[in-house]
Amino acid sequence: MIDVHAHLCFPPFDPFRDKLIEVARKEIAGIVGSSARHDEGISLLELAERNSDFIFPTLGYHPTEGKGLEGVFKLIEENKGRVVGVGEVGLDYHWEKNPKKREGQKEIFQRFIELAGKLKKPIVIHSWDAEQDCFEMVKDSGLTCVFHCYSGSRELAREIIRKGFYISVSTQVLFSKGIRKIAKDVPLGQILLETDAPFLSPFKMGFQCPEGYPFPADINAPWNIKLSGAKIAELRKIPAERILQHAKENAVRVFSLPLK
Repeated sequence: MIDVHAHLCFPPFDPFRDKLIEVARKEIAGIVGSSARHDEGISLLELAERNSDFIFPTLGYHPTEGKGLEGVFKLIEENKGRVVGVGEVGLDYHWEKNPKKREGQKEIFQRFIELAGKLKKPIVIHSWDAEQDCFEMVKDSGLTCVFHCYSGSRELAREIIRKGFYISVSTQVLFSKGIRKIAKDVPLGQILLETDAPFLSPFKMGFQCPEGYPFPADINAPWNIKLSGAKIAELRKIPAERILQHAKENAVRVFSLPLK
């Protein structure tokens, strides 16, 4: 099992980071660590260096981030042999309503698309309320594209699938009917599992928090992909092991991970 998107260096994990890695190593095979700003990327690279057999970094820039852009581009270039993907990057129309600023997001996203192509790396796409525009920008790029935490329409999800791209199903599948419908459609060869930890905790949304959980209930953890896998398997009426195994194989292939 591999969580393909976790923000391991976000502040909520600061008091628990050693415990996080300790427990995660017992529960899953690896984590694709994500970053969305310059300082987070630096911290993630340091964490991945200390856990190079288990944590695999992607470096990116959140669409609404207001500083450090050129530093992120430089960081990716300087660490192109270490990063397994470019991201998260993309567009965010949920928080940004200004048309001019949305156009600015597109310009930045296009630069990251070109960088991913140059480095021959997969791109991890943030597309909140901007799924269609993100798809239009990458559909003919020739890149391996991962639609992180996808929450767009079912119809667009089918177009994404037809293009051969990957849809990453988050722990939202445990409490969102819309995400459940999408998760039922994604072919086993194109599904990935993520938590977006520390965000999207299912326990914050009423899902039963297990006894002995090492964090506050509002903090998500990478091994909760097992809960997502079980829910998707229930929806599709197949064994959970099958979902988890396919998602792992897809993650290894997409990010060229040194795992079996």
